[in-house]
Amino acid sequence: MKKFLKNYINFLISIFLFALTLVIVGKNLNKPFWGIHDWNGARYGNIARNYVRYGYFTTKFSQIENGGVYTHYPPMLPILISFSYKFFRVNEWATRLVPVLATSGLIIIIYLIGRTIFSNKIGLTASLLALATPMIRYYGKNPVHEPLALFFASLAFLGAAKFTKKKNTGWNLILIGIVLTSLTNWSSVFLVLAITLILVGKVSHKEIIKLWIINLSLILLHFLSIYLVTGSFFGGGILDSLIQRTSLGGASSQTKFSLFEFINRVRLWSSNLFTISLLVTSFIGTYFVFKSRTSFVKRFVFGTFIYCAGYPLVFLNATFIHEYFIFYLVLPISLLASFGLSKIFEKKTLWLLTSIALIALVWFERARYMKALEVSNIDGLAVQIGKELNQKVLKDEQVLIEPYAFAASRLPHLSFYSDRKITLDRNSSYNWSLEVDETGGDYNRVQENPAFKAGMN
Repeated sequence: MKKFLKNYINFLISIFLFALTLVIVGKNLNKPFWGIHDWNGARYGNIARNYVRYGYFTTKFSQIENGGVYTHYPPMLPILISFSYKFFRVNEWATRLVPVLATSGLIIIIYLIGRTIFSNKIGLTASLLALATPMIRYYGKNPVHEPLALFFASLAFLGAAKFTKKKNTGWNLILIGIVLTSLTNWSSVFLVLAITLILVGKVSHKEIIKLWIINLSLILLHFLSIYLVTGSFFGGGILDSLIQRTSLGGASSQTKFSLFEFINRVRLWSSNLFTISLLVTSFIGTYFVFKSRTSFVKRFVFGTFIYCAGYPLVFLNATFIHEYFIFYLVLPISLLASFGLSKIFEKKTLWLLTSIALIALVWFERARYMKALEVSNIDGLAVQIGKELNQKVLKDEQVLIEPYAFAASRLPHLSFYSDRKITLDRNSSYNWSLEVDETGGDYNRVQENPAFKAGMN
């Protein structure tokens, strides 16, 4: 009876956390994809719409967008978005629904991990601290791989915690987490490395090897699918992308920067998106973990950092450009901060008051920054153009958009909102043309291509 009551309370807490996250992170789901890094929603939404339109087997599960086949990631994210489209049609909130659900699940898993390796109160506080961060509140609904991958990976970490604490439980969670993360993005390699560290000595070498075989097999499966679609295992520019995203500088890098610039930018993003209050408390928690806890907790914390920090550090060029690449760090930071509070304030009443105060601090510390993210509108012109093209251009017609720099950088928005074929090549057989004055924030109206018109006559 006591065990049943305990499980029932945990269930109610999980439902509460899920609902609370839906309310907080689910704000402004209908906002057009014109804000900071909202281009992800346009890109993966466009791919998802093509899954719905042409079918999964017709496309061979390849990610079809306006510019061809996108091969840089496994297709889990746009496939899940396409499921949402089948139920709720193609729109912004149906696109964002997938990461919001993943983030809601993540907040629950943070609670469950915390209560498994520490205590109920540490787990609950950690989940609320994570939810209060600008990182979760803004990027937790961004249709990009990070929220989805971290949710799946957190399942594996929960499984590892359960398996170590309670023998013969949690192994299936480890397998599910690794499989789903492997089908989502390349962070799966760091996940298997982290789980290996946590479980070494706890399971046989054969079981560890099986985890690596599963991960590598699914990675090879993605490259095989690339070969079937493009005729090359590295088709679609995936190798060039890998070199660019992992480069610090030089000709191969997408953006050049020094190591100091990288460290400074990550510092700035961390203080804005996780807040200084949370970071300082997590440093205190780290001190107490490595000072007094068991070897398992030390290995578990170290393992989470291998996964959550290893991926953005290896793909440092991508991290330098995209701040949401440090999204993963919310897992260890929130757990360590909560543990640190429990060690500093051991009296229950004092701990409760300081926990509430810290959650409030994390929520309000970067309130102006959070507001700026929410109201950001940097691609409104591209959204407006896309909507007009949808109304004025027929389905099978092609539109040339100039200048090239604008069209290339806004292609996801133009494609998603127009649902028309966009070309950047003046020598192509386009039907209509449109020239953008980005400086003035305006564009001329859609004009018919004289060459195409003459050909029709």
